[in-house]
Amino acid sequence: MKKNSNLTLKVYQRIIELMLNYEIVPGQRLVFIDLAKQLGVSRTPVNNALSILAQEGYLDFVPNQGYSVHRLTRKEAENLYDIREVLEVGFIGPAIRNMTEKKLQAVKKHKADYEKAISTHVDRKLFILDTEFHAGILDMAGNDILSFRYRDICQKIFLRFRTEDLRLNRIMEIRDEHNELFEAIRIKDVERSKELIRHHHKNSRKNLFPIIFKDE
Repeated sequence: MKKNSNLTLKVYQRIIELMLNYEIVPGQRLVFIDLAKQLGVSRTPVNNALSILAQEGYLDFVPNQGYSVHRLTRKEAENLYDIREVLEVGFIGPAIRNMTEKKLQAVKKHKADYEKAISTHVDRKLFILDTEFHAGILDMAGNDILSFRYRDICQKIFLRFRTEDLRLNRIMEIRDEHNELFEAIRIKDVERSKELIRHHHKNSRKNLFPIIFKDE
């Protein structure tokens, strides 16, 4: 039983990776027989993983038609961003209070990883590194459930669109916003940190929504 559970988890994580790499895209119908062949496993763990992904909102399931990758609606995106902002603003105080030099250096490394990944084009990896920078801040609060939910919310947003449409200038702005937020956290300025988080989210929505919902 444990072996089957581990295999289902591996297949689940692999399908998430396929979505992150945009190898499977919003609206695409998923045939579990083809996925099983692609991933080199039997149909059972694939079917189990697809069922879990549907329960979590990553996929849609229609009886007699099967699974397809969920298309994010504007309302869902707004709701996810609201929750993301509430979590960051609400827990920045505990994160700063529980901050140690080791934890701060971990956040600094996430910030540096993002900066090192910047090139002449927008890469999907940047959105993963951006998530890890913000999640790393929340990690300082010491609440594992919070950290898990935050990362899940970010994935639900960023799996849904092509990153190459984002302006490179915005990537540079994100880098600068990270630097400002890190400095406010370093000097333990909770109110300034909250202000910067709200500003970051406002800019993120302004730049991402026209890309995600450009056909609306």
